[in-house]
Amino acid sequence: MNIIESTYKWAYTPSTRKSTTHLILHHAAASNVTAQTIHGWHLGNGWAGIAYHYYVTKGGSIYRGRPENWLGGHTTNYNSCSIGICFEGNFDNETMTAAQREAGAELVADIKKRYPGINVGKHGWYNATACPGRNFPFDEIVSGKTQEPVEDNAESKEPSEWARASCDKAIAAGVFQGDGHGNYMWQEPFTREMAAVLMDRLGLINNKTEE
Repeated sequence: MNIIESTYKWAYTPSTRKSTTHLILHHAAASNVTAQTIHGWHLGNGWAGIAYHYYVTKGGSIYRGRPENWLGGHTTNYNSCSIGICFEGNFDNETMTAAQREAGAELVADIKKRYPGINVGKHGWYNATACPGRNFPFDEIVSGKTQEPVEDNAESKEPSEWARASCDKAIAAGVFQGDGHGNYMWQEPFTREMAAVLMDRLGLINNKTEE
């Protein structure tokens, strides 16, 4: 893992952190910004400079922000005990690149190894914020595992043997109508939409009007 060292002009030198119990993940809420850009933003806030200890770009480059043993400035009430990582992008409306996800997972794994038992969390778990965004791949970054790719036609067109007879009856009764190509999505997760359609086809929904 390569950490790119940057030279920053600090407004002042933060104190050294005495304990490290948390690792908190953030997004920049913006794309096409560098660690130096964020440093400038945070200087403008009257802070020492870039508030995060690491910055991970969409291309998978990892830049050092504050020295790891300095107090961060990224999470209210947790700066005295945490390391902060920021990821380029706004994950409320975009998804993370594979290169960025892999770099982030490698960095998190390294920190977890050096600080056994550290609590890894999203910024929004500790402060009232949506950071790092609803599309942030938190589980994959923390576990280091990505979901296995699913083939376009991976959905089985055949029901399990134990359910075959009942499925045939449901098709014959018009309860399940499929997609018109012989695929009845037998192993799909069951949603409330599906439940409503199923109950309607079974005649279990009777809307009563006021007399």
